Amino acid sequence: MSEDEARRLFQASTDKPHEGRIYDWYLGGNSNYAVDRDFADAQIRLLPDIPWAARQNRGYLARAVQYMINEGVRQFIDIGSGLPTQGNVHQLAERFAPGECHVIYADHDPVASAHAYLLLEQSGQLERNVPINGDFLRYEELWTAIRETGLIDLGRPVGLLLVALLHFVPDDAAADQAVRYFRELLPSGSCLAISHASTEHMSVDAKARLENVLKNYDAATSKARTRTRAQVRDFFGDWELADPPGLVWTPEWTMPGLEQESLVGEMDASRSQAIAGLARKP
Repeated sequence: MSEDEARRLFQASTDKPHEGRIYDWYLGGNSNYAVDRDFADAQIRLLPDIPWAARQNRGYLARAVQYMINEGVRQFIDIGSGLPTQGNVHQLAERFAPGECHVIYADHDPVASAHAYLLLEQSGQLERNVPINGDFLRYEELWTAIRETGLIDLGRPVGLLLVALLHFVPDDAAADQAVRYFRELLPSGSCLAISHASTEHMSVDAKARLENVLKNYDAATSKARTRTRAQVRDFFGDWELADPPGLVWTPEWTMPGLEQESLVGEMDASRSQAIAGLARKP
């Protein structure tokens, strides 16, 4: 992908809201347009906790990456990475293991891949970090594209990041099959991080508000759904869940020795609207 092509792709999609740019606005970023901000602000009026929840999800990602690095992981696959925004995986990896890590960003949306390319090209980091365009549900094709980058060594552990992805895969069987495919391919010692929207144990009012937000996403961007804790646990299969903390709300996923501060206690953790966990392949 050339820089000109990447810019054309990114700028050509400004006629409707884009979930990656919406998320960037929630996080306080500037990779968004008026159409994204208008949609995002309408959702915030429905559910004012959304920006806080987005920050909790990003904080969980940072802690998960550091945990994996502490476990010896030096290569990462971030599927459904969306637009690069605050605290990218390659930036986190460089902070915790300078010069040692490779990151592949994969997204089905060419706009997200184009933006990732521009960011990495401008910062001179394309040698060890590569964006690819691929669909999680077309997992065999996606895996071929991942292998063609030459960055993944299956003789060493891999960190697979499915952060805020699976709630955009509403079909249970399709989601399970895709996650299972990657679990079976990755070597022993690999880690899997998942965060997922959930209304479990939320108040009736909060549940109704979140469901209305998801309906708006269905109409404007991508179909989305919530799942229970038990349903999310099933995605990890027989991998060993890091417990504690186990499968918890995103601000609750933390443990001693992790640099990124958890904001648990700042608000009711269920207001993060997402549960998270991390597991290791035996």
